[in-house]
This record gives sequence, C-alpha cells and structure tokens, in this order.
Amino acid sequence: MSEQRLTHRQIEAFRAVMVAASVTEAARMLSVTQPAVSKILTQLEATLGFALFERRQGGLKPTDAAFSLYTEVERSYSGLERVSRAAHRIRNRSAGRLRIAALPTFSLAFLGRVVIRMRAEHPAIQLSLQNYNSEEVVDFVAAGLCDLGFAMTPVDRNRVDVGPLMSVPAFCILPPGHRLAALPRISVRDLEGEEFIATSEGTSSRLRTDALFDSLNVARRVNVDARWSATIAELVEAGLGASIVDAFAAWQFAGRGGTVRPLEERLDFTFVCVQPRQGTGGGLARIFLDTFAEELAAFRESCADPAAWQPR
Repeated sequence: MSEQRLTHRQIEAFRAVMVAASVTEAARMLSVTQPAVSKILTQLEATLGFALFERRQGGLKPTDAAFSLYTEVERSYSGLERVSRAAHRIRNRSAGRLRIAALPTFSLAFLGRVVIRMRAEHPAIQLSLQNYNSEEVVDFVAAGLCDLGFAMTPVDRNRVDVGPLMSVPAFCILPPGHRLAALPRISVRDLEGEEFIATSEGTSSRLRTDALFDSLNVARRVNVDARWSATIAELVEAGLGASIVDAFAAWQFAGRGGTVRPLEERLDFTFVCVQPRQGTGGGLARIFLDTFAEELAAFRESCADPAAWQPR
C-alpha cells in the first residue's frame, strides 16, 4: 500500500459498487456521476496497491482481494450502525440498554420478577442478563462490560462501587418423602448424620454453612457438592440428600412442589449490587435498582411464610 491514507469516500464508493454490483447503480446510491465513482475506485486501487476489479466489457468484476476487503468493510459498517443506534437512543432518551451480571440464583428466580415489571413499566428499555460467579460479576462490572452486578459478599471495593448490604434468609430444602418434612421448622441439629448436598468448597455460602454446623458440633454426610444452588435443588429433588440454600433458590424449589422449611438458626444469604466506578448505567440503573428494592422488600415479607410459595 502507498503512504496515501484511505478516505471514507473511497470506502463508501467501494462498498456501494459491491452492494449494487454496478457502477451505475452505485453512482445513483451515492448521488454522484458514474465517472466520479470510477475515478474514486481508481484512486482507491492506487492507494491500496492492488486491483479490486477486473475491467470488462459491460462492467466490473470484483477480484478475490475485493471480496476479502468487502468482508472487513462490512464489519466496520456494522459497528458504525450500532453506534448510530446507540446515539439515536441517547438523543431521544426514549430507550436504552442495561447490562446486568448476576449469580444464577438471581437470574433463574428473583430477577425475573424485576425484569417483568421493568418491561411492563418501561417497554422501550432493553435488558441483558448474564450469569457469572461472584468473582466474574465483579470482573465484568469493573471492566465496564456490565452496568450492574449482583454478587455475594465479600467484594473487592477497590475495583467497583458497592451498594448497601442486602440479605435474604436461608432455608432447608428436603427430598420427597423425607422424615423431617413433618417438622414446621428445622434446626441444624435435626440434620445430624443426614446426607447433605453442599455448595462447593471455598465459596462464601459453604464457609458460612460449615461454620454454623461446626458451632453446633453437628456432623452431616457431604458426599455431593455443587457450585450453583439451582443444581443443588435438582440433586435434592432427585433424593440425594437435604440442603440449605438461599431464599431465592428455595422459592423456586417450592414453586416446583419441593419441600421447604425455615431454619431454626439464623443463616443469611448476603449480597450487594456493584457498579462501575464511571457509572455507565446512568438513569436506567437507578430505575432498575429502585424496582429491585421494591420487589426485594415484598419478597422478604413472603419469606415469613414459605408455605405460600407452594403451587396452588
């Protein structure tokens, strides 16, 4: 390629010819004369240092190099179109996109309530939900790839803005026909010697649950563990053991007809909302968080009577 720089006009003319498959049609698309398009293409080839078209009687035939270049040009135009759409949304303030990263226990259960209400009240807003573990949630939010994140504590406060601590209680979930289902509430002591499905080692949920069992000197049999509470619920439903999960997972489990009982001892599932330090979510993030707070308050009230979660 020569030291001359490509111009937007050259790329525009090249793309028009490739799309229209005709210099005449390309000139009409660009509102210029046919000789002007031909001149621009000749200048482009001189700048590139290779031929883009074979001149034949009746028109131009693109070379292999032209098709390769066109692929890259289309990628660039696709990106420009996305920028243009984003600018349109910003200009009109009528719509926007909010990218949310969260633990699966949020996305599979509770966040659905928030999203349904958001879409009903603000139908122009676009929402993107992504599932990650807590460390990944912080990574994506810190990098500006997500506008909001919901992660379990503790969180590295040096990388993201961290909102107030929030919590929901933990519940015991039981396999079908389990002997403890007759109890209205379950103590950790009732789980002495029971087959137990635990969260994976090293997670904050596992550390807190282990600490509670150790404080009461209760031993349970952990032969299976899993990282996500949704997976744990499936294993419990399959009869592999009991477990203790957050209220979100318990609510979903009860909705499928599973047996859920309150814990006698206090064990909270604590989490926070994290945002990028540059605050990319703007007003949309504030709207979402206000809706989230209202739905969370209502959900916490329902935790007082998990029997109401059962399908009717």
